[in-house]
Amino acid sequence: MPMTHKTMEDFARSCGVSRPTLSKYFDDPTSVKPATRKRIEEALRSSDYQPNLFARNLNRKRTRAIGIVVPTVTDPFYSEMVSRIELRLRDEGYWPIVISSHGSTELEMEATRTILSLKVSGALIAPLGLRSDRRTLEKLTQTMPVVYFDTYLEGGTPFVGNNNAQSVSTIVDYLCRSGDAPIYFDIPHVNHNSPERLNSYVAAMRQLGQEPVVIGNTRDYTWDFERIGYEQMEQMLGASGLPGKTRGLPGKTGGLPGKTILCANDRLAFGVMAAAFAKGLKIGRKADCDLRIAAHDDHPLSRYTCPALTTIAQDFAAMAGRSVETLLALLNEDRAKVAPKVSLDAALVMRQSA
Repeated sequence: MPMTHKTMEDFARSCGVSRPTLSKYFDDPTSVKPATRKRIEEALRSSDYQPNLFARNLNRKRTRAIGIVVPTVTDPFYSEMVSRIELRLRDEGYWPIVISSHGSTELEMEATRTILSLKVSGALIAPLGLRSDRRTLEKLTQTMPVVYFDTYLEGGTPFVGNNNAQSVSTIVDYLCRSGDAPIYFDIPHVNHNSPERLNSYVAAMRQLGQEPVVIGNTRDYTWDFERIGYEQMEQMLGASGLPGKTRGLPGKTGGLPGKTILCANDRLAFGVMAAAFAKGLKIGRKADCDLRIAAHDDHPLSRYTCPALTTIAQDFAAMAGRSVETLLALLNEDRAKVAPKVSLDAALVMRQSA
């Protein structure tokens, strides 16, 4: 039966340490002597005492908490990033607080207000981008250290993300060398990654002496990429389900303008592949296949599609690590270690789909 302690004073007395020493331990275990830390931790194991961190934080200007805001936690890309960031922050003695904006401007604004009210030390944010309320986020960056990851807003806030010019040119070069030049299946431009990848595709194709061909409806704002990939692919394939009969644009001819498709991200590719399968088309790089399909991100589920998806692997570990390191440098006022923009190279992952 664990010992019961109702207050911090009670628990401090049972440990044989002062209340200020115990408070220092809960702020940062490494700030007390090893022997004292061992005594406190042994007492915690035999007691049911839990400090009221929220009440203690109310009396401080800043807490040991870090806010993490992402557009959605249901997307495995952001789930992976949040998981890595959380673990790294815990290793550094910080308490992560994760909030999703669910693709909503209003909820992203609410998330920033919540972070301010909790008096966190700093924040790591993947903003919505096009739908972000810039004034609200600018106010946050003026109040505390903030680092953007995956996508950014214009301004001086530090950013860590993917080098889209390098990654897209890498996969375009591979697809052109290994078969037909790719057409590009675009997504709604929800943030800066979408137009950057499109522009990188166009530049890479022209550098290789190929004609860029772009398909996909980018007008409607949505994060539901699997659905739009399926619906648009189904519409473009039409009743025949046979691609590559014409070089005309979809909607005018009812067909695809090519047999190799580069999707703006893996989630879009999932829908595209499902629609092709429903039409009885075979996907892959063998001679008897109807389509080659590739994408970008190396989404955690991309290796489990059928066939497995050829894609570009963003460096999750480096993106999470550099984001946390940049924020810690800001918190420690070590500006020499803070780069305004960190663009990380990605790697080609060749699987069976292309």
